[in-house]
Amino acid sequence: MRRALPVFALVSLTPILTVRTAPLAGEEPPPPPRNVVLLIGDGMGIAQLMSARYQKGRLAVEDMKHMGVSLTHSVQHFVTDSSASATVLASGYLIVNGEVGVHADGTPVKLIVEYAEEQGLWTGIVATSRITHATPAAMVAHVKSRGSEDEIAAQIAASEVDVVLGGGWDKFLPLRKLKVNAEPGEPRVKTAGAPRGRSLLVSGRGLAGGRTELVAERPLLWDGKPYGTRKDSRDLVEEMKVRGYRFVRTSGELAVAASGPPGKLLGLFHSGAMPKASEGRSPSLSAMSLAALSILSQSPRGFFLMIEGSQIDWGSHSNDFDYAMLEAADFDTAIDTVLRFLRDRGIEKETLVVVTADHETGGLSLNPHPTLPFGFEAKWTTTGHTALPVPVFADGACAEQFGGIQTHEDLGRKLIRAVARRPVEFAYPAGGKSRPSDAPPSRRF
Repeated sequence: MRRALPVFALVSLTPILTVRTAPLAGEEPPPPPRNVVLLIGDGMGIAQLMSARYQKGRLAVEDMKHMGVSLTHSVQHFVTDSSASATVLASGYLIVNGEVGVHADGTPVKLIVEYAEEQGLWTGIVATSRITHATPAAMVAHVKSRGSEDEIAAQIAASEVDVVLGGGWDKFLPLRKLKVNAEPGEPRVKTAGAPRGRSLLVSGRGLAGGRTELVAERPLLWDGKPYGTRKDSRDLVEEMKVRGYRFVRTSGELAVAASGPPGKLLGLFHSGAMPKASEGRSPSLSAMSLAALSILSQSPRGFFLMIEGSQIDWGSHSNDFDYAMLEAADFDTAIDTVLRFLRDRGIEKETLVVVTADHETGGLSLNPHPTLPFGFEAKWTTTGHTALPVPVFADGACAEQFGGIQTHEDLGRKLIRAVARRPVEFAYPAGGKSRPSDAPPSRRF
């Protein structure tokens, strides 16, 4: 087993902190990247990242050539939330906490996936949360409340995103309200595969004739929740299949789909959020990332892919150090998978890879302790988000533009221009609450 290097060794291992973001006078600007991969560690600050280093040794991000930090405020608050922060990364616009893909006046912002599709790029979103959760939603959807997950699911289903992988089939399938009780002595109710005495959800077919029939005799996955929570009766999985998507629900089916001819793919692997990494999440974040890359890299014009390590945030909200540490380590393993794939395919020089966080959660610090392993103990200051800056790592085409101290507004605009492959001007709605980042803080927040 590799032993983690002591903290004083980090100085020699970290990427170069770069500040140059534009070509010098007379220089030709570098060509835009063919592909862009954005990896977001939800809630991941420097301390969460360093805890992963103590757990697994040298991190994949240490091999990325450029590093910076980013300030994560939203339009009105120094402390952002995931929906506002992910939206600014996906649009270049600061918005109100709790909203997704809209300005303060409700007008939609143009999102990175939309810019990518204008250029003919294939697109994908991957997460270990529900795919309708704040960060993946912000790549695609426009809603006034991040809690409107049924509407977010409908917008994802109607979008042109090529690869959608994560949890949360409950938001894509209709609610089944009719129940019968499968008690012994009721032979007219099919109970194959169900425990005796268990309440089963059934269709209404055959009720007039005194019979009921199970819609499905085995659940979609092991958690035993084969149905959704949608109240509008829409089956978005079926609608997406009609539009040409292949639907997969297990790691085996995902592997088969990723190894075949490229095509639109919907993978929903749990009724809600996916299990923790420590519980044997299947497929893993690395496996989902690899599958998405295997498909999207066959695009004739390039691709955009967003990958979120969703549950670093949840471990930090709970002040559960082991949970946050293992999720951060799992996220770094996915980063390593991405970088290795690009090298193996020989496309690392034409692909921009950016790793960052939407915000820091928990106010985690690693304080000295004389008897605990590694000589430190974890200390949390809050169960909420903080205004702490977050790390930014970049490698590949145009990576030098992402070093130094910046804001998420800056970061989002650089990403947009990289995907759009052209100059893009940004302007906030006249009279709206949103303000450009060069306004004084008293006006901006």
